[in-house]
Amino acid sequence: MPAPITTLYDEVRYPSGLSSQTHPDQLATMATLFGMRPARVDRCRVLALGCSDGSNLIAIAYGLLQSQFVGIDLAARAIVYGKATIEALGLKSITSHRLDLRDTPSDLSRFDFIIALGRYSWVPAEVRDKVLAVCGEHLTARGEAYVSYHAYPGNHFRDMARGMMRYHMAHFTDRDQQIRQARALLKFLAESKDKPDVYHF
Repeated sequence: MPAPITTLYDEVRYPSGLSSQTHPDQLATMATLFGMRPARVDRCRVLALGCSDGSNLIAIAYGLLQSQFVGIDLAARAIVYGKATIEALGLKSITSHRLDLRDTPSDLSRFDFIIALGRYSWVPAEVRDKVLAVCGEHLTARGEAYVSYHAYPGNHFRDMARGMMRYHMAHFTDRDQQIRQARALLKFLAESKDKPDVYHF
């Protein structure tokens, strides 16, 4: 039975994907180059903040069967979908939980790697603060956190497109219609020039 709609992330499913940059092997390599002594990758503990349906975490866990993985996300439906995938693959080393990051329990165990992928730039300030607090409180002594974020000036184009979509969508109340209109606006912008240039979407 599907989980009830509790947030916008349940109503409109957030796309998930894979990120090679978040693999513990990659993170441990970078840490070593910077003079750190990271934990053993083949027997590490990994926490993913905002894991969505867990696609990225599941892909990592599938290749590191002796490690332990925990994912948390606000979207109940994404967690249900991820758990079904975990069960289908027979993975015993990964668990996922529906949890508001702001309610992360203080007695949460410590992890060798904490991943916060693709959320930090646009979540509320209190959530950003909590991401950093969790990293500070729940990393092991040799632990490493990966927090991705969008930076200016390059991200200005993304924000500009987002602002135009949000302004255009504000005239519609139906969620599906908002998505269709946002995509239509991007299509219009993409087709507005014959020859792409640096300012072309």
